[in-house]
Amino acid sequence: MTAPVSRSVKLPAGASAPPRSATPRPTRQPRLAHYRPVPPLAYDEEGYPYEDSAVETDWHALLLGYLHWALGTWFAGRAWVCSAIAMFYRQGDPTAVLAPDLLVAFGPVLRQQPSYKLWEQPLPALVMEVLSKSTSRNDQEDKLHTYATLGIDEYWLFDPRRTRRPPQLEGYRLQGKHYRQLQPNAAGQMASGVLGLELRVVEEQGWAATPSGHTLRFYDPATAEFLRSHEEERDDRLAERAARQEAEAARQQAEARAAAAEAALRAAEERLKAAGASRAGLDAGAEDKQA
Repeated sequence: MTAPVSRSVKLPAGASAPPRSATPRPTRQPRLAHYRPVPPLAYDEEGYPYEDSAVETDWHALLLGYLHWALGTWFAGRAWVCSAIAMFYRQGDPTAVLAPDLLVAFGPVLRQQPSYKLWEQPLPALVMEVLSKSTSRNDQEDKLHTYATLGIDEYWLFDPRRTRRPPQLEGYRLQGKHYRQLQPNAAGQMASGVLGLELRVVEEQGWAATPSGHTLRFYDPATAEFLRSHEEERDDRLAERAARQEAEAARQQAEARAAAAEAALRAAEERLKAAGASRAGLDAGAEDKQA
């Protein structure tokens, strides 16, 4: 097929081309965000998908593991914490679904469920998204609007993609029907009223280090300590076990040395006793000869 030929229109003498429209381009309106799972999928008995094969980077998976473990351990039955779970927010519509990287809900939660349905579960008090290149716009615009519409108290965004400066952390608190961006507290830190904790971006060269060499940690201002990761608690347990084993080995060695010293003392006493008996025998023999 021949491509159409572009033809120019010759204007009459003295005529000018009409001005281009000065009407500004319409501003993009936020829309309800949707999470689009990556197949293969698994479906529950009502037809709602709850698994996908989305691939995460190592540091992203480790970071989510820390966020989930640290808060789950911190609340210990007082709240339900999960990560990357399909959250359906409109009954009867399997496409009305989000998958927040972190979700915290209080109240009676139906546990061991493959997905989180808002008409069956309590409304989350906090959600967090870890931004990636493919989800950044959706997380910062559409999800900001959606989570506010749903009435979720706090929404947190962590952007770990920066490589030459610390990652960006933003927190939002619901006021009325809209989010208000949170500002650092008197200590210069970002604090969550829902969690009662500070969220700090810290340098990290080990586990869960982002491309910038930083990571996100929860900090308890009451104890002035960071919430421990699963790896750190494991290392602590291993160190405690090694210390116990070392102390037990030292105890056994001390007991062995004490037993050896006691045996040596008994042997010396026996030798002295034997020597005393022998000398007494010699003395008795000498006396008999003199008599």
